[in-house]
Amino acid sequence: MNNAQTTGSPKTLFRIAGAGASLAFGAMVGTLFALEPTPAGLLFVLNTSAVVAFIIAALFAWMYWRMVERMALEKAPALRKKKFIVFSLGLVLVGIVSFLYPMKFIAPEKRHDVFIGLALAVAVLTGVGVVMWRVRNFLEADLKRSEEDRHDPD
Repeated sequence: MNNAQTTGSPKTLFRIAGAGASLAFGAMVGTLFALEPTPAGLLFVLNTSAVVAFIIAALFAWMYWRMVERMALEKAPALRKKKFIVFSLGLVLVGIVSFLYPMKFIAPEKRHDVFIGLALAVAVLTGVGVVMWRVRNFLEADLKRSEEDRHDPD
């Protein structure tokens, strides 16, 4: 039986993650292209640009996950790593722009308050991330110490 078709193989996991990420990324970008401001608020209009944006974003995410799969399962030459970094930065940039784009629909007099709230949210999430990172480092160091103590004959 082919390794790619084996249940639980890494390739299957990467294909599922790639398909899910592609659909999610495409939907996120496509939604931004489907938003139109109206006097009553926002209107969601499925148009050609939204469909094209969905397809391009989904393909971009699929290519990214294929690159992740190749890097995880094969040796990754320096050129592939550079390409991966560029793709990662592109995804981060699109994510930030997608997050900030709807700000243009907020009334100018309320933007200051929204930006203060966003800054606080970023600060809290950064703090949580730092705590999680430090806990992970502590646990890894503790595991390493316990393994060394277990293997040390003294």
